[in-house]
Amino acid sequence: MKNLNRLCCLLLIGAVFSFSACNSDDSPGMMPPEMDESFYATQLGGETMVTDPNNPNQMIEQGYLNLRTVVTNTVLEIAENDGGTYDDLQPYFSVLLNEVGRGVTSGFTMLVSDFTDFLAEATGAKNFTYEGLDMAAAHDPVRNGRMNGLINNADYDLFVQAVVAGAAEAGITDNEILGPVADLLESVRNPIVQRDNNTALSLYTRLGGSGLVDDPDSEGNLVEAGYLPLRSVVTSTVLVIATNEGGKYDDLQPYFTVLLNEVGAGNTSGFTTLVASFSDFLAANIGSVNIQYDGLNMADAHNPDINSRMTGLITAEDYDLFIEAVVEGALENEVPMSIIEEFGAILNSEGLRNAIIQA
Repeated sequence: MKNLNRLCCLLLIGAVFSFSACNSDDSPGMMPPEMDESFYATQLGGETMVTDPNNPNQMIEQGYLNLRTVVTNTVLEIAENDGGTYDDLQPYFSVLLNEVGRGVTSGFTMLVSDFTDFLAEATGAKNFTYEGLDMAAAHDPVRNGRMNGLINNADYDLFVQAVVAGAAEAGITDNEILGPVADLLESVRNPIVQRDNNTALSLYTRLGGSGLVDDPDSEGNLVEAGYLPLRSVVTSTVLVIATNEGGKYDDLQPYFTVLLNEVGAGNTSGFTTLVASFSDFLAANIGSVNIQYDGLNMADAHNPDINSRMTGLITAEDYDLFIEAVVEGALENEVPMSIIEEFGAILNSEGLRNAIIQA
């Protein structure tokens, strides 16, 4: 019996050693599990599944959730703009901000998703791929209608500042995390920054650009935010000339004979066309991407032989008086003087004056 027990003991020990040998790292054909050393895995939480706070019935990767939270906080930081910190970034987000103002959040959701996907893929996520526009196209208003203006280095620095603030709000302040994220953002600076610091955003962009807002003159329709103040100023300009309080614009009345007679007869179609054409002309010449002027060139438009609605050739003095009317119309709409001066420079440009003044 003692010999049997000893034999069993030897067999058991042998089996243990045999099992250990078969599972050792030196065994041929057996590889240790591959470790994910990506930044996404080691610093952001990786593929660990957690409950999605935005969708309690769904799970989400911890790494993706952390990035999405930072991105959401960043966009909200810019949108809320406490203390005016991000005033210089507001024009770029005109489309988004005006959508959210109307209760439309699909653009916000898409931006957060796209930016999060971009960061996730760039930091090493295996289950997410960025499928949006390349960085140059995404930040070019001509190729991306949701972008309002070309960004410069100073404003990109301010955007990075917003990202850092968004991360801090999410409780991420460790430089081991913030440093690599900042490096990532720096690596895409060149394709994103497409305007030098000495070149101002277009006047149209600064007026609101291509973001859509409710049209106060057409219920249920939308109008570009940058176009609305132009149309308001043009409308006021025509009205101050037409009402002619104190006879200030007596010398301009003859040029508007056709229009004034139509309006006097209750026909406002010519008035509407004039406002739209002049607004289109200004929009196209101050940086609008979507609005084009399709009317007569300025010389033909102010030549009675070509344009039957024009009833006389304009003199230099009368053109100066017209510019005064534009200034009055702008002041009625509380346009800042700095903007009015820019408009004045356009209206007084040599090419435009020479085309319009023909007497």
